[in-house]
Amino acid sequence: MLRKLPHLKKILLFGLFPLLIAVLVGSAFADELDQVTADLSKQQKQLASLEAQKNQLAKDINSSSFSLSQVSAQLTDAEAQLSAIEKSLKAKEKTLKEFEDDRNALIRELYKQGKFSSLELFLGSDDLDTSTKNLFYYDENLELLKDRITALNAEIEIFKKNKAAAKKLRDELASLRSQYASRLASSQGQYYSTNSQITETKISIKNLTARQEQLIIAKIGNSLATGGLAPTGDPNSQVDYNPGFSPAFAGFSFGAYTHRNGMSQYGARGRALKGQADTQILKAYYPTETLNKSYPIPSTIVVSGTNEYGQTFDGSKTFSLSVCYQDSNGGSNKYDSTCIKRGGKMNFTEYLKHLYEVPSSWPTAVLRAQAVAARSYAIRHGSPICPSQSCQVVKFEINASSWQSAVTATAKWVLVGGIGNFQYSSTAGGYLNTSGWDTTSGSKGSWPTNAYENIGGSPWFYKGWYKNLAGQTCGRSHPWLTETQFADILNSWVVYTKGNSTDKSRVTAWDTGCWGGNPYSISEMKSRAAALGGAYTKVTGVAASYSNSGYTSSISLLTDKGTLVIDGQVFRDIFNLRSPGHLALKTPLYNIEKK
Repeated sequence: MLRKLPHLKKILLFGLFPLLIAVLVGSAFADELDQVTADLSKQQKQLASLEAQKNQLAKDINSSSFSLSQVSAQLTDAEAQLSAIEKSLKAKEKTLKEFEDDRNALIRELYKQGKFSSLELFLGSDDLDTSTKNLFYYDENLELLKDRITALNAEIEIFKKNKAAAKKLRDELASLRSQYASRLASSQGQYYSTNSQITETKISIKNLTARQEQLIIAKIGNSLATGGLAPTGDPNSQVDYNPGFSPAFAGFSFGAYTHRNGMSQYGARGRALKGQADTQILKAYYPTETLNKSYPIPSTIVVSGTNEYGQTFDGSKTFSLSVCYQDSNGGSNKYDSTCIKRGGKMNFTEYLKHLYEVPSSWPTAVLRAQAVAARSYAIRHGSPICPSQSCQVVKFEINASSWQSAVTATAKWVLVGGIGNFQYSSTAGGYLNTSGWDTTSGSKGSWPTNAYENIGGSPWFYKGWYKNLAGQTCGRSHPWLTETQFADILNSWVVYTKGNSTDKSRVTAWDTGCWGGNPYSISEMKSRAAALGGAYTKVTGVAASYSNSGYTSSISLLTDKGTLVIDGQVFRDIFNLRSPGHLALKTPLYNIEKK
């Protein structure tokens, strides 16, 4: 669980009032900056959406205009065809009328002639030849007229059908033209409206950008006051270290390797120094759990594994103060300073007395709270349990009498119920997932100066990390970067967020001595960033903004390309990928220092 703590003296903090004022002013700027940044992001997204809408409307207008033009041409042709059909139909109908008139005249004559017999017709005629001709004339003309009328009626029916079809086509085309005209008018109206919105949005973005720049400048001028925070124990990792060049930039983490759950050990020390009792400390860090002071404690627990001191516990054998196991054949010898292996089957209370989780010199309230947390954790974990920081640190040697007294005084005290998370860690940075801001006010407003971990003197409360857990430095003696190296972090952000998969794979530490790989060099990264929209060369100011939920929400910068705001998690990811050696931002709550 990475929480072994050294014995440190409590430091006194001076000048807290000016620092508090700076924190409050900075907080006000940060809150407005966060809001302006959020509004700006929203407006930029809206602008992108409006631009896309405008482009689509332009396509719609072009499409509607083209369709309207085609339909109009087709409608003109249809109207011409309809006019021609109507003209031809009228001519045919006129001819039909003439034929019908002739037919009717013949029919009338035949009707009259039908009153005489053929003999009478012949005898009644002065000229037989003329009478014969008359008879044939009527018959032939009547048949001819009948044929012509039949043919003409058929033609007229075809013309009527063509006329109806042409009229239908004309009406459909007219309706379609009306629809396209309406659609075109609508698209044009929306286009002009969208254009107006784009203009308004651009003005809003311009104003928000100007305000953001003002706030960034103001925020940088009122950056988080960190000069009076607890010392780290390593002068080179402290904010007042002089790297020998300027400007210099460094990432400082609030907290160490931590899950940020349960109790903060240095926070508990700070609370005890402020007068809080063991039960108050437990309630603060385990707000959903209940303290049972009569819990049935297990009689034994099995410890198995090796601790950070090279001591191995064999879970198959019984723990003994006098017997030490050293060989694989089970041979034994009396315990002495060379003992490296012991049995791991332990009396449960004895197990607790061999725990080394906080210095035994710390206030009694802390020791008792730690004993309860450790007991609760062990019961929940069960057997076997490891003896290292991955579980709880156990040594062959029994702990000091003050610790033993704390174990005895809380003999049956166990946390129960709630979310059942009985974890703890050395330093969480002033915020815990399970209980929120670990400050005297219980809010972000008094952080970081009045964070209980800072009051407790944690050397990991605010630290620039340049070593790994094994103490390796990868050739670096401090966490500070030159301006060129820090600008490289920004260029890496450009390349990682805008580049392709190959670009992403090459955003790794540029000093390959410890990591290997095929990263872009600093100059290559700058060139690639320039190709993707612009490279950064100078950084004249930097400040962090913090969420009420305990993480760095954004990093604001003044650069040679203007103001820049990067999401806090994204910046941390890029920093940890690209920064040289073992430089790293260990927690989501961090700051960037510039000197």
